[in-house]
Amino acid sequence: MMRYFWFIFYAISTYCSAVNLPDMGTSANTVFSLSEESQMGRTFFRQLRNKVHVIEDPEVNNYINSLGQRLASFSQQPTQSFQFFVIEEKSINAFAVPGGMIAIHSGLILHSRNESELASVIAHEIAHVTQRHVARTAEGSQPFSLVKMAILIAAIAVSGQNPALAEAALTSVIAGSIQMQLNFTLEHEKEADRIGMQTLAEAGYDPRGMSSFFERLRPQEQIQNNNIPSFLRTHPVNEERIAEAQDRAEEYVTKWQMDSPAYHLAKAKLWVLTEKEVGQLLKKLQSMLKEGRYRDERAVHYALALSLLQKRKLFEAEQQINWLVENDVDRVVYHSLKAQLAWLQEQRSAALQVYEQALQIYPNDALLSLEYADKLLQQNLGLEAKSLLLKLEKTGHPQYYHLLATAYQKTGELPESDLALAEHFYWSGQLELAIVQLEIARQRENLPPPLLSRIEARYQELQAEYQSDQD
Repeated sequence: MMRYFWFIFYAISTYCSAVNLPDMGTSANTVFSLSEESQMGRTFFRQLRNKVHVIEDPEVNNYINSLGQRLASFSQQPTQSFQFFVIEEKSINAFAVPGGMIAIHSGLILHSRNESELASVIAHEIAHVTQRHVARTAEGSQPFSLVKMAILIAAIAVSGQNPALAEAALTSVIAGSIQMQLNFTLEHEKEADRIGMQTLAEAGYDPRGMSSFFERLRPQEQIQNNNIPSFLRTHPVNEERIAEAQDRAEEYVTKWQMDSPAYHLAKAKLWVLTEKEVGQLLKKLQSMLKEGRYRDERAVHYALALSLLQKRKLFEAEQQINWLVENDVDRVVYHSLKAQLAWLQEQRSAALQVYEQALQIYPNDALLSLEYADKLLQQNLGLEAKSLLLKLEKTGHPQYYHLLATAYQKTGELPESDLALAEHFYWSGQLELAIVQLEIARQRENLPPPLLSRIEARYQELQAEYQSDQD
């Protein structure tokens, strides 16, 4: 069954049979319009968030989106909207969904040896979106709804974690009704490699990252199927494909940029976020530092500082933070570390002051703002937290809306709190709870007409989406 899931997912997300770039004209639009693909992507993301752990850390999100957006700006469709996100999953994989949603497994980032390897996979997935492969692959198949397509893709995406759930979704959605004309061939992946490598090189990354990534994964294809990296199930590799990637990379002679510090720091943060045994991680990091086994020394110190703060070893954490401040340039994350340290040392006023001063240097930074808002709320400073949060761009992250709902509650603005909490539930994939929260908001007395109108409009919108899910 596992092989079948990945075959279907590969088929949905892969290229059409033409080796040359397909015409992106009206043909694909007869299946899904661009707006419909965007709707499918949003529905998929909501479904996925309800089934797996999407990492919401602002630092990791900022890095992966900065990398992805840089690559996308050099793609075949630079005006296409994209959203990149990280799933906590040890397997080495990434996948693209219509509407510009690209998921990267944490295992892929942690197993990448350099930024170009990571960028090569993301560039490959960007090509799947810009060439609108789902729409083109679906041509000639029996019609089925955007919601059902999104649910299908989300089910397949999590099949490794919950096969029974995925099987139930597949049974109910496809049930013998999908008649897609699929070409499960290596030629499609070769095309993705070619387009992705062009994007990779034009964005300033080393195109050899693609072939080096393939070379490291290739020997694992000889292992029994259950242990094959997920990336290989959906992106099969052979010697010919590796050789072609190597030859193609040599055609590019531009000087490539070095790994960015943000890559190493985000990778270190992700390691700490996904490691369950913090004590063992500390030993590994200390050993790496002692033996000089690292690609970026500051990343090891950063991971140590984060881990030591988790274990409340504050004196040792302060030593690591001091090293970072003294040996590197000023960075947002170091201000965050200093504020966290002061907070754990029961120096609450000092911690709030660190956040305040840091936000003067980095105004509206998501990492600092969300941490600061959380600390303000713990001090019952709801008005200050609300003011801070309303300055941020609303990105659809559940944590943001949860903090905003709490801030409104503390300032006595209960209908606004209901609205924010409904958004928290919605973006967490809990549509029914979001509707219930809006029903509570609708029943509040003496609602100002503009606010009542906002609540009613959102209620009707989510009701329609719920009904669409049931059809």
